[in-house]
Amino acid sequence: MFMDKRTEQAFAYLEKNEHSMMELLKNLVSIETPSADREANERIAAHLDTYCDALGMERQIHHFEKAGPTFAAWTRPQEKKPILLLGHMDTVHAVGKFGPEPFLVKDDRVYGPGVYDMKGGDVIALFVLRALNAVGYEDRQIKLVLTGDEEVAHAFSHGEAGKLVEQYASGCEAAFNLESGYTSGEVTTGRNGGAIIRVKVKGKAAHAGKEPQKGASAILQAARMITEIESRSVFGYLSFNCGRISGGTGANVIPDSCEFSIGIRYAANAQYEEAIAFLKNLCEHVTVPGTSCTMEQNGYYPAMEMVDGADRLLSLYQESCKLLGEPIPQGIQQSGCSDTSFVTRIGIPALCSLGIQGAGAHSLDEYAIPSSLLVQCKKLVATILAM
Repeated sequence: MFMDKRTEQAFAYLEKNEHSMMELLKNLVSIETPSADREANERIAAHLDTYCDALGMERQIHHFEKAGPTFAAWTRPQEKKPILLLGHMDTVHAVGKFGPEPFLVKDDRVYGPGVYDMKGGDVIALFVLRALNAVGYEDRQIKLVLTGDEEVAHAFSHGEAGKLVEQYASGCEAAFNLESGYTSGEVTTGRNGGAIIRVKVKGKAAHAGKEPQKGASAILQAARMITEIESRSVFGYLSFNCGRISGGTGANVIPDSCEFSIGIRYAANAQYEEAIAFLKNLCEHVTVPGTSCTMEQNGYYPAMEMVDGADRLLSLYQESCKLLGEPIPQGIQQSGCSDTSFVTRIGIPALCSLGIQGAGAHSLDEYAIPSSLLVQCKKLVATILAM
């Protein structure tokens, strides 16, 4: 890869507008968007709609009854296959958790809800679009998709947001997810999948002192299941975490109901099928007489697996880093989930974790390194121009 005139012009545009990147970051972080706040996510989608309209892009906001919207924008179709830029608008903290002024600049860091995960990445996606627009890029159509309930595994949209990601990714040459970037410069080429399963156990209530034999303890059945489920965990392969439970009415009553939630993590999609088959079998074969059991899925991410073209995509990105004099990144496996998995599931090569660098995602100490905005933009712009 070499520095051609178009790449040079795109870099110059980004350098000239570095201050504007910080202004946009402040604006987006100041619109606090916890996943459960549908209206807040609607507001930021409307803000992005206006922003992309100014770039001459077609847009659509996909609304949901209980979830934040999925925002999509795209340039004109071209002969070559499109490129997808991916991210999300929602964050994890309740509004006000960071105080009345959520955006704080201190030394060489910026703090705030979602500044690292992943409002900074959204800024990069938008400035990549601006830089490409500034140099008259028309090699490929560029699509932008930002979901509004990513942090809850699209539970609020009942999985519909994930389906939209697949629809927009279909037929693309490649996808780039601007999720939180590593300070080491590495990129994510594989991710574990994850699912949330809610198990409901029904029993029969009875007086625990007078007639316990007439009852059927839903909590006892749940406890036996949880012990069995947890014993099947093999970290790094297939793991289960029974992280929430509720049931019963009092210590003197045999409990007639119990619910618990299971978080499942898997390195490959075949292991998800293995996990679901195991849980279904447990539900169908209760060991406490008089109890019954059902299960439902409340959130799902496939595993991000390597597909054809992924190695070439990583090589192109590495060449862009080399062009900029940056460390050559390696592809790594990440335990956390992201929407990139919906892209690779349909065979589209993708890279993830190309966003702003920082640390502390999901914590009150979450921060991003603002100086990384420019270089991360340049890496991706150079990669796209070389495709």
